[in-house]
Amino acid sequence: MIDDIIRPYPGENEVSFAKRKAYYFRILDWRINYGNKSVEKKLPNSTPISAKDKKEIGDFWNKYLAPELHEKFIDYRYYDVFNKVLREGEHLWQYIPDTFFYSFVDEYFSNPQHSDPCDDKNLYDLYFHDINRPRTVFRKVNNLFLDAKYDEISQEEALIKARECGEVILKIGKFSYGGHGILFWSPTKNRESELIEFLKGSSNIICQEVIKQHPVLKSLNPSSVNTIRMMTLLFNDKIHVLSSVVRMGINGCRTDNASSGGIVCGIRPDGYLKDVAYDTSANVYLKHPQGTKFEGIQIPNYSLCVEFAIRLAKRFSSITKLISWDVAIDENGQPMLIEFGVSNGQMDFHQLCNGPILGELTEDVLHEVFSKSYTLTSILKSLG
Repeated sequence: MIDDIIRPYPGENEVSFAKRKAYYFRILDWRINYGNKSVEKKLPNSTPISAKDKKEIGDFWNKYLAPELHEKFIDYRYYDVFNKVLREGEHLWQYIPDTFFYSFVDEYFSNPQHSDPCDDKNLYDLYFHDINRPRTVFRKVNNLFLDAKYDEISQEEALIKARECGEVILKIGKFSYGGHGILFWSPTKNRESELIEFLKGSSNIICQEVIKQHPVLKSLNPSSVNTIRMMTLLFNDKIHVLSSVVRMGINGCRTDNASSGGIVCGIRPDGYLKDVAYDTSANVYLKHPQGTKFEGIQIPNYSLCVEFAIRLAKRFSSITKLISWDVAIDENGQPMLIEFGVSNGQMDFHQLCNGPILGELTEDVLHEVFSKSYTLTSILKSLG
């Protein structure tokens, strides 16, 4: 798709075009490919849209794109997927295909060139020094071993700290996603050589204690820390919580990520779970594979989680306006920040679970993106 839409615009010199094209391949190409793979997995669980639906969707996008450009920018296959989960009172045209969202909406609001450097878990203790978070045991930064206060220690001292802590979780510090680049380690269950080998695999690693989650969240799947994923957007001088879901591991898995086999269920504004969950292939789960029904379960102190995300989003308003937050509920019922995604926050399951990601903001947001996004406007300019 990139080669199909990237063209030099009239009067653009070769250096300018080369720089612009390099950015598109670095940022947009893999986002588009990710979106394509995402929709292909879901198509077996889709319901084809009607000719009337397609016309209504086309009429909506005509406000922003010439009809002959729809095929280049809008993947209509997504609407077959959305059609399967369409709820009363919703309109198909309100849904945003993942490829367009990742490539232009997310790219515009999160500005990856500015926000990507913030995606370093070893900086969390600086960003969130006053926030309830898992305790840091040690860290590895550019091959230096540091303690929780960023003072240098030896590798042997780091190993001692891990042994003394008991069970720990180690994560790749930069650009890890989907539950990948993670090791759970315990001196009573694992060999120390496994820990040492993992530490060799990256120059940037954080080691934390394994948290104890609230019994309600634990009841969903005891083997994983089941987290709330919230997406916030700063728009028109207000932080909006666009969507909230709970992510759960299955079948004994230690991580809750959908991309690692987990499932995701929407959360209502009052904190109660919806009655249906989905996996990455849009398969429907009326109850957890381990037997728990979702309906009737309420997230403890959900309103505090909303306040938590809104408060933290303000800290990064000069860097990124669109953020995904992973929040656990600790054993005392308090929100605990696990991670945050400053760019390219996974959103496909939000629309499966909760409907159109932008809701009533859809037209206003798209108007701003089409009028102010340098990336999108320069591409449209090059296409004439």
